[in-house]
Amino acid sequence: MSHENSQHIVVVGTKPDIIKQAPIYHELKNRGHDVVLCHTGQHYDHNLSQSMLDEFGVREDVNLEVRGGVNDLVSGITAKLALYLRGFAERGGFPITYVHGDTTTAMAGALATFGERQALVHVEAGLRTLSPKPEVLQGWLEQGADLDWAAFREQSIDRASWSKGSREPSPEQFNTRVADAGTDLHAAPVELNREFLVDEGFAPAAIDVVGNSVVDALAQAIAGSDKNQVLQKFPQMGDGSFLRFCVHRRENTTNRDRFNLLMDAMEALLEQGHHVLFIRLLGTEAAIDNFGRRQWLEDLEARYGDALISTPVWDSYLDVVAAMSMCAVIVTDSGSIVEEANVLQVPCVTLRFGSDRSETFLAGSNFLAPPIDKALMTSVIHNVFEHRKELTWDRVYPEGASRMLVDAVEKRLDEGSLLISEEWRYGLRAQLR
Repeated sequence: MSHENSQHIVVVGTKPDIIKQAPIYHELKNRGHDVVLCHTGQHYDHNLSQSMLDEFGVREDVNLEVRGGVNDLVSGITAKLALYLRGFAERGGFPITYVHGDTTTAMAGALATFGERQALVHVEAGLRTLSPKPEVLQGWLEQGADLDWAAFREQSIDRASWSKGSREPSPEQFNTRVADAGTDLHAAPVELNREFLVDEGFAPAAIDVVGNSVVDALAQAIAGSDKNQVLQKFPQMGDGSFLRFCVHRRENTTNRDRFNLLMDAMEALLEQGHHVLFIRLLGTEAAIDNFGRRQWLEDLEARYGDALISTPVWDSYLDVVAAMSMCAVIVTDSGSIVEEANVLQVPCVTLRFGSDRSETFLAGSNFLAPPIDKALMTSVIHNVFEHRKELTWDRVYPEGASRMLVDAVEKRLDEGSLLISEEWRYGLRAQLR
């Protein structure tokens, strides 16, 4: 496999895919590689797809237009992408497919390339959830509203407090494991991801720690963002006191008890005098309606006025980044937002039982508020708010991720191939006759 006859197929399907794959697409293009942007169609609403493509200056070359539930997406993307990739091979080319993270698109993309026995680069490989050990979580629950902040913070940054084995977020933990199983180059964001992959038996030589391309995307967004745009709409955000609160994970938005607890915690924070920017994503909107919370939300908006900004997800990533940088604390169940908060130097609270960006726990930029006890959740969030100015951490994601990733690809092409084989694993390729 050489540089000359390699085609680089950058696959996107969701909003986070576009944000994190666009810098890699541009890096490949700028180096003169033959690059194609393939959209699976998983996200198709304007604010989740086209607005992101426009903002990051990329244009899809092909859209597979796959729609439906999880099984429809998996089967549709796998079949259509495999057929598309087969065409490159039949014309004598060597496709190298890039999938990102833990999406259904990434998992199905891995199935397609594995079936065609073509090279796969897994961008943001090795995402695995760390959750608190049972005795640690039980200790936090017993404290509840009387949380010992100093001890809680010390436990949060101690790796001994955390354990592996979680299946949440779901289906993301399934997706990333399947994608890794079919990967030839694991582009891991941090050393912790490499550790997880090696522990699971993946070949160390197939893993490169290259950072996270969200840093490249953020650099572009920060350069183009204008806080005045946000302040024109929401001038009350100018005092830097708002909590950015967003919930969208399936395990939180399809579980009535969890979702109600999360909404009750948000209301309790408002009652304590906190200001809240409540971002409603598609899953949030569905849960609000499914669990009879629409009138409750309207009443909350009327009661708290300017102290509660309740809004659907925004079209502009530039505005999202500008608003995040103005917030006091980011409270979320998202993984990507946790990464962005670490880079933007805004403290974060994760509304789950663990995180697949657990490097941010260990760095001290992110703290866990599991959706099991309202008193504990509000206590964690309030403590992070109160102590936010004393929190410091080193950024865990270095600059230049896209450059490092493409360097790793080119190095393997120079050595002969991206495809993993037993001959490659033993270093015997040169001895083949």
